[in-house]
Amino acid sequence: MWRAVQAGRTGSKLVSLEVGQDDDLAKAKPLRSVDDSAWIRKGYVVACFALLALFLFSGLLTHIGRSLAPSAPNVLKYVTTFNAENFLDRFNSEVEPDEDSIADLPVDGFVSNLGSNLTKQRSAGCNERDAKLKVFMYDLPPEFHYGMMADFVLESKQQVWPKNVSSLPKYPGGLYQQHSPEYWLISDLLTSDMPDRSSPCTAFRVRRWQDADVILVPFFASLSYNKYSRPASYSKHLDMNQKLQVKLVSFLKAQPAWQASNGEDHVVVIHHPNSMVYKREQFRNVMFVVADFGRYGAEVANIRKDVVAPYKHVIPNFDEDLDSAASFQARPTLLFFQGAIVRKEGGIIRQQLYELLREEPDVVFATGATTSEGIRTATQGMRQSKFCLHLAGDTPSSNRLFDAVASHCVPLIISDEIELPFEDVLDYSEFCLFMNSTDALRKGFVTDLLRKFTVTEWTRMHERMRQVQHHFQYQHPTALGDAVHMTWDAISRKVPAIILAQNKRRRYQRSEITPQPKQLV
Repeated sequence: MWRAVQAGRTGSKLVSLEVGQDDDLAKAKPLRSVDDSAWIRKGYVVACFALLALFLFSGLLTHIGRSLAPSAPNVLKYVTTFNAENFLDRFNSEVEPDEDSIADLPVDGFVSNLGSNLTKQRSAGCNERDAKLKVFMYDLPPEFHYGMMADFVLESKQQVWPKNVSSLPKYPGGLYQQHSPEYWLISDLLTSDMPDRSSPCTAFRVRRWQDADVILVPFFASLSYNKYSRPASYSKHLDMNQKLQVKLVSFLKAQPAWQASNGEDHVVVIHHPNSMVYKREQFRNVMFVVADFGRYGAEVANIRKDVVAPYKHVIPNFDEDLDSAASFQARPTLLFFQGAIVRKEGGIIRQQLYELLREEPDVVFATGATTSEGIRTATQGMRQSKFCLHLAGDTPSSNRLFDAVASHCVPLIISDEIELPFEDVLDYSEFCLFMNSTDALRKGFVTDLLRKFTVTEWTRMHERMRQVQHHFQYQHPTALGDAVHMTWDAISRKVPAIILAQNKRRRYQRSEITPQPKQLV
């Protein structure tokens, strides 16, 4: 060990003694003098004063800099707004402004331009990093999807999908289109990982089912029903629609992804209320995309696990209707309805309301056919009406609601069991009027309520309807916030519940006792 002892003085210097374990004197080392120590203490004092002066001076410069460039701290704002990792990746690899342009820009101008550029890059194209939902899609044969369309061209037996975006076949026209969400969702996902994709995406197609949030089954179930189904009385044999469902069940049960989850993380679009009816019971665990729940048992389809998607409206958008106050004055009809009046099941209210309203001078309640002439007269009638009546028919919903929104005619919804698309994020009461059927059937109740609406009240609903109408628009290429993106977004909001249910079932997997094989005696 070491310890210092006073061993005497040699001149004015102290010595240090190194003492070993036997405590014998070892050797002496010279120490600094008292005068030297005084100079060291003075040096510490001077250094402290210098550091203090430098700190004060730097604070003054910072204050001057802020006054000259007040937006400089906005850099932090952009880093916070964007995901930090994405921000740095894009800044280093994609945003490369030249040095001269940076030098000429004020600090706040450079930051604003940088943020603008990143926003544009983030909204352009589709990639796995920015997509909210990762989706795996089975490579089912064309007979399940695009092969149902006449203009889909197969260049080889191995071909499954259209070769590029421009070769996507068009969906059949007419009323077929109102139940076409399957086509728009699958087309959007199919093109999500194509290198020439220029439109943004909410869902991105991954190549391994283990990497996916959900698994999409690419079956055009609504088109299959409309195109292939036949009344049971026509034949004792299965029709093509039923045969496809049988083949689909057989295919899925052989897939590891289906076996791992029993189908709970699978998505099947069955928008037409009669689609997949032959094998629907065997899909009760999957997430359905539906128009409503009018023809489903609660154990097969329900709002807890499934997603409601809008119909594709058949009436064109009323793009010229921009001035809400002027629109109120230009619409002479108070209430408009055109469609089938005699319906079964929940649609009996149509006949009853017809009897109450048909004599009202400012109400149009007429029978209409689903022909091109019927669509033309309905378009004209909705654009000239302040309110458009949406009534329950054979099912709680119909395309008429979305035709009304496209026409900027405030919907009056009388359908007690209706479930509406995206209602967990959209407040329909801001642009729709709801009325329960009991009140609606009271004499004079409907017209008295509508006539009390002021210009201000109606204008507010009209303006909100114009703001949200793009949420019900199907298109390809897609645009942020349209019906395709909104439906994917609704699916993504179901994913946590799927994960929660799966994790709960895994709680006791390791401790469960498996039956042991019997020993031969």
